[in-house]
Amino acid sequence: MKMSVDKALRFEGVPQEFEISVPAPVSDFAEDDISFAGDVVLHGSMTGIGENVALDGVLTATLLSPCARCLEEAKYDMKVPFEELFVRQPDPDHPDAYLYEGKEVDVTELTVANIAMNLPMQFLCKEDCAGLCPMCGQNLNLGTCKCDPALERSAFSALKALLDVKDDKEV
Repeated sequence: MKMSVDKALRFEGVPQEFEISVPAPVSDFAEDDISFAGDVVLHGSMTGIGENVALDGVLTATLLSPCARCLEEAKYDMKVPFEELFVRQPDPDHPDAYLYEGKEVDVTELTVANIAMNLPMQFLCKEDCAGLCPMCGQNLNLGTCKCDPALERSAFSALKALLDVKDDKEV
């Protein structure tokens, strides 16, 4: 998505307010099973600095993905501050700057990069999600299951059994 920076270049050093809705970069996050509830919104100010343009603002988006514990849909409201620089020529002093030509900057790469760098480690439907029963798969947020609580539910129960055997005889 391209955004005009003509005003920022004409009025160098004077911050110009902007707000732009960027189509959600669905294909960039499809492998991670992440979708979006609407567009991504960038708002803030742009300032011309010679031939360069600095963007300072906030990226907001609503991401959807399966909950890491119960697999129900989890919603994550993202609000990310950003400071980015657009330059006409590669600049060794600013290796992370984005290149642009003419009087427009493409904010697509900026959008994808800022979302990717600020993804949560895991999506949760709620902080206290109880998850699924490891025995029967019941969603424990919806109710308890009928599994015997005396049964070991740990993924390490097989290792514990080996330790119990070791006590009886040498392994």
